[in-house]
Amino acid sequence: MNKVTFDDYWLGYLAGHARPLTRVLHYFGLFFGQLLGLYLSFACAWWAALIVCPLSYYVAYLSHEKVEGNSNKPYATRPLWSVASFFRMLILDLTGQLRSQTARLTPEHFAAEHP
Repeated sequence: MNKVTFDDYWLGYLAGHARPLTRVLHYFGLFFGQLLGLYLSFACAWWAALIVCPLSYYVAYLSHEKVEGNSNKPYATRPLWSVASFFRMLILDLTGQLRSQTARLTPEHFAAEHP
């Protein structure tokens, strides 16, 4: 059994989120939508987060099938690495540095499921 490094996982994660629309939907669904839900629960009604947070997460979930054409199941094998990869992707995208990472992707990264 091969030992997988975080860098291997990261490149597979990035390949699974290669399309800009997938990434935007993830940023909304997994970060900004969650913040919006929490804000609304304090500003408007306590139960707002119970509606907004799951719905925004669902947007990110559906983006794998509808936009990227893949499954999000492989990312569940290493949940902490998945969270770290998400925030790394978000920060690199916000700072304009993601392109250097996407340039590292090869066809094998897109063909392989996550380790």
